[in-house]
Amino acid sequence: MTRTTTLLTALAILACVASVAALPAPAIAQGVSVNTLKELQKERVALARRLTPSVLAVAANRPDMGLAPNTGMAGGGAKANTGFAVDDDYVITCGEASFAMMVTFKDGRRESRREVGVGDSVWLMNNERKEFGGKIVGKDQRNLILVIKMEEGHPKIPSLKLANSDEVEIGSSCVGLGNSLDTMLYDSVVSFSYGTVSGFYRFEPVGVLDPDERGDPYRGNMIESDTAIHPGDHGGPICNLDGDVIAMMTGHFMAGRHLGTSVPANQIRAVLPQLKKGVKEDDLPQAWCGFKGGKFDRTNKGVVVSEVNKGGPGEKAGLKKGMILLRVDNYKIPSKARLAEMLGKGRIMRKTRVQDNPFVPPREVEVPVSYGLPIGTHILLTVLDLDTGKEKTVDLLTEQKEEDY
Repeated sequence: MTRTTTLLTALAILACVASVAALPAPAIAQGVSVNTLKELQKERVALARRLTPSVLAVAANRPDMGLAPNTGMAGGGAKANTGFAVDDDYVITCGEASFAMMVTFKDGRRESRREVGVGDSVWLMNNERKEFGGKIVGKDQRNLILVIKMEEGHPKIPSLKLANSDEVEIGSSCVGLGNSLDTMLYDSVVSFSYGTVSGFYRFEPVGVLDPDERGDPYRGNMIESDTAIHPGDHGGPICNLDGDVIAMMTGHFMAGRHLGTSVPANQIRAVLPQLKKGVKEDDLPQAWCGFKGGKFDRTNKGVVVSEVNKGGPGEKAGLKKGMILLRVDNYKIPSKARLAEMLGKGRIMRKTRVQDNPFVPPREVEVPVSYGLPIGTHILLTVLDLDTGKEKTVDLLTEQKEEDY
């Protein structure tokens, strides 16, 4: 029996453990094999040991790892993010703004911070507490990632393989590894949690449907899991039982669900070769939907599909000219102007009102509504086929624009 088969078999048995625990000893002996549970434990420990050397702590500057009151456990935060090695010399981490990934500048008594960017040096530490440096060579905010090249002479870090995230199914077992609340910094431990893939979606288009709401500008897909994701874990890998990376952990979450989310591996794979070569963010290949929307139809139900590119993602999904686009990810389209924002076509900024203090009048600021649409994003489009008069929902998979090949 293979390692993966053993794990899956044991998982099915574990589902019964809670009820079996209340049975008399003879019933337990008949219903569950203790040896099977022990084998499961051995294989989970072996999986953790195999993946741990590929995980790194990442920060803009070397964190203070001294006093206990400064630990993540005490402060509820973390001084370092997580990264994982790919392709021998490169590390992937989450590029979201966090204190760990901010560069500090001091000008006299004033102190200011900014997010790290391409060309900046970063601090890295592996699970054996070996410290070394790296330089950011690529950034793609559409996928929330930074790519770091480790400096020459770095210790050998085993690379992790990116899985085909489109093959991940709801209910699949997965594991998450990271620097949860600075466990690597203070306890020399790479945190390891076991869980289940519980969802696959794009975020609610808050800030698109209501212009006064400040929504999330990330427009790619998310894999949701119930593995633990705490401050410090962001940028760490979510792996399948073969030890391959299905996604990278982020600090985002779907409102009301409160489970951890991560960027699918296929989106990362689509841009990783260019990022390693130092292609600037503005010059990265763009995602393509392969169709255009015209005006709202006469009944004002939705936007008429005015053009479908031959061989493009729209045609592959089943879109035809003349169909009426009713919903995007099951959300109604409030206006033609909002459609591009819901799809995430390009980096889109919009002015919105912000009130930081109830005693001060609201101020108007420009905020991002979309960072842009990642290549490899699945978008659910509900359309009305005028030939049949029926609605249908199609799965459109965005591709790289033809001119970008």
